[in-house]
Amino acid sequence: MFGSFTYGHAPVWAQESLIAAQSSLRRIMREGRTFKAMATRIGESQWWPEHELREFQSRTLRAIVESAARYVPFYRDRYRSLCLDPQAWQFPETVARLPLIDKDEVRAAGRSLMSERKRGPAFAGSTSGTTGAPLHLVQDLPAINRENAFVSRQLAWAGLRPGDRRAWIRGDMIVPADQGKPPYWRLNRAENMLMLSSYHLSASAAPAYLEALARFDPTVIQAYPSSIGFLATWMRGDQCRYRGGALRAIVTSSETLSDLLRKEIEGAFGCRVFDWYGQFERVAAIGTCEHGRYHLLSDYSYVEMLPHEDGLFELVGTGFNNLLMPLIRYRCGDLVRPAAAGQRCACGRSFPLIEQIMGRVDDPIKLSDGRSIGRLDHVFKGVDGMLEAQIRQDRLDAVTILVVPSATFSERTREVLSRNFRQRLGAGPALEIRLVDAIPRTRNGKFKGVVSNV
Repeated sequence: MFGSFTYGHAPVWAQESLIAAQSSLRRIMREGRTFKAMATRIGESQWWPEHELREFQSRTLRAIVESAARYVPFYRDRYRSLCLDPQAWQFPETVARLPLIDKDEVRAAGRSLMSERKRGPAFAGSTSGTTGAPLHLVQDLPAINRENAFVSRQLAWAGLRPGDRRAWIRGDMIVPADQGKPPYWRLNRAENMLMLSSYHLSASAAPAYLEALARFDPTVIQAYPSSIGFLATWMRGDQCRYRGGALRAIVTSSETLSDLLRKEIEGAFGCRVFDWYGQFERVAAIGTCEHGRYHLLSDYSYVEMLPHEDGLFELVGTGFNNLLMPLIRYRCGDLVRPAAAGQRCACGRSFPLIEQIMGRVDDPIKLSDGRSIGRLDHVFKGVDGMLEAQIRQDRLDAVTILVVPSATFSERTREVLSRNFRQRLGAGPALEIRLVDAIPRTRNGKFKGVVSNV
């Protein structure tokens, strides 16, 4: 909606009406009776003892694997030689016999990963992930309901109650990228939420952002770490504090949150930061409890940990949400450092504890008008014809997108990339789209989606 001609050319009051209408429709679809029943269920499952969580995982995994082996062509072909016997199911031994899959295999499998047993309407989505190469998945409404129920539980852990005011500083194109003065936000009356642009943050705009937040006075702020972190860093440099009185917590997600940035945000805003880890593939989730500890949510999915190095483990997840397009033993590529064996959290939940999440760490793009923009994988959404891509910056006034093209690369690929880029960064920086054979990795072999040398 935000990129549509109607929204872009409407006055502010009409834009806010469109936002409210879309939010109301989405809530009717995604937060009806099914959602409420799931929310009640996971409100209870967070207090299950460890043995009950494992029994739940075993039952759920068995149902998912049996359904996939019968109704999903990709798994039917792959599991045929395993001679799986439902009567001989053993947890977790049977699961360990199943082959691992990764993002490349999911891309190649395409619609063969979809179940022949459908449960109502299907919703397609895509993400660039950490490599800039699109990944397309399909889910049904129950999968969306269940995901929203877990996110709502995390918000409840952070202290949000029904009807409380929220602020949102994430990747929505709320105002045009070329807009040069406030307001860089819109009020979503349907959800009692102030939505602020993450594309207009700058030293000159920071006072207006903070004034808008304090005036709205939300109970919880949901934000990218880079967005709320920019405001916190500016506040430290200007030696000022947040003036809102109702703020209980900030909930970050979608980017890696460093300990240093967490402390800076908490110091500037005077509240605790609750970090949420999830992925587009919905095969693992890690939430932050009231005591500030990371919990691997074992009622959300089944997660195995493959040893990596230096005490780190790679997450391998089987999602419980999406029976329409199930991902079984999916290698996330993300690394975590688990807490010492036997540790328990004072919150009383039985979920395993995670000490550190090692994820993607992208640089923000800095522009000559003072803006600092993080989380730019939106530039790659809906773009075909790429094997992978990277945004690079060596000057304030210019940005390069390196693209490893696939066989379907065309001028249309360039056009969509350029349009997405301009929607988010405006007309200011020069843009070069350069085709390359390969994109350099970091010294430890990792891919960075955004590299800025400015």
